[in-house]
Amino acid sequence: MKSTSSSAIRLVVFAAILVLIEILLIWFPGRPSSVPFSESFVKKEAAKTDSVTFLAFGDINLGRWVGRKILSGEINYPFERLDIKKYRADIVFANLESPISDQKGETGDPKNNLVFTGPPHGTKTLQNAGITLVSTANNHAMDYHKKALFETIDRLTNDSIMFVGTGKGKENIYEPLIIEKKNIKFAIFAVTSFMNFTPKGWKEVVAYADTAQMLSKIDEVRKLVDVVIVSYHGGVEYTDHPIKKVKTFAQWCIQHGVDVFIGHHPHVTFGIESIGNKFIVHSLGNFVFYQPQKYWTQRSYGILFSFKKRNTVISIAIKKILPLNVNFQTSILKDSAESQKLYTRTQKLSNFDLSPVWE
Repeated sequence: MKSTSSSAIRLVVFAAILVLIEILLIWFPGRPSSVPFSESFVKKEAAKTDSVTFLAFGDINLGRWVGRKILSGEINYPFERLDIKKYRADIVFANLESPISDQKGETGDPKNNLVFTGPPHGTKTLQNAGITLVSTANNHAMDYHKKALFETIDRLTNDSIMFVGTGKGKENIYEPLIIEKKNIKFAIFAVTSFMNFTPKGWKEVVAYADTAQMLSKIDEVRKLVDVVIVSYHGGVEYTDHPIKKVKTFAQWCIQHGVDVFIGHHPHVTFGIESIGNKFIVHSLGNFVFYQPQKYWTQRSYGILFSFKKRNTVISIAIKKILPLNVNFQTSILKDSAESQKLYTRTQKLSNFDLSPVWE
């Protein structure tokens, strides 16, 4: 009886071992014995981060005195005191406030100081300075009529400077410029709210700030790109703050899919608004534009934006704000007292602390 009992116990133990082995095989099938348990789970792929920098400036006028200096052979004259390239921005943007055309040595209308043009080599001036993208949608786009506008388009194209906001026909003036850098895709629009002297047919070659036209294009492109930027030309010159109309339009842009709104035309700077992960710059003031009659037309700033893409998520930040001394030859504003005045004005009109990024 004892022998039979021992055999039964052995059979029960053996059966239990077989069951345990089967359970282990179900839970851990085919796991190599040489692989530690902690590494047997599938590893998540490391998140990839791409980064693009975008340096934005205000109004450039290559006409008048600056244009005559370029015509005399000093092609790099307006940017000789400012090394834009040292910031290593992937895209450098400004508002080109003057046409670039051959007017037989004329860089400004002798009878009207509000009409001007950059000379033919003005595109080389921009190219040598490191400016890669300009808005051509502004109130001076038609100063020397449609012929000069088309010449501007051709010269920018020939010298590989990207532009947006104008065209040779109404079928494409609202099309955004698409730029892809380091796996981040941008759609950039440029529009103006008015045109000097309102020449007939100007809205067929220069993009007007028409919300209906813009909305359809923004909706169309929003799902195809990572970032949407709008350059807007409008408002009132030389004021202490942006007018309600401009603020309303900027907010409309942000609400309808725009990530960064950049304003031009007042010739003075305003503040910067942060709205979630989006930014409104109401006016970048002058960049190369000699207007010595007013203090704030001679003080400006540029903004270095950083766009980062982690997998499919975009984050936008301001890396630097560059205070500028605006003149025939623009330079970094090095006078600490003057820079503080500009900072105080800008901070007062902004909704977040600018001090960490003010250079």
